[in-house]
Amino acid sequence: MIMAPTPMKTEHPDAGALFEADQLASLSLSLDVTRAQFSDMLPRFEAKRFRDFHFTVEEKEADGRWPVRSWGMGTARL
Repeated sequence: MIMAPTPMKTEHPDAGALFEADQLASLSLSLDVTRAQFSDMLPRFEAKRFRDFHFTVEEKEADGRWPVRSWGMGTARL
């Protein structure tokens, strides 16, 4: 899930969070991005140019989530 900020959004100290699903063997990644980052990413997703994605997580917290410290992505050239 990638969410762009809204005027009502509060500041977040982390770049996002990685969550473990309760009932499924899966992880979910939630990223907090700027409006400009969201606008840059969306056309690349639509054009299927999204190639590399990496993120750095901190140690697991008591609430069961791993804070995402940083993230980045690469795209294929046309």
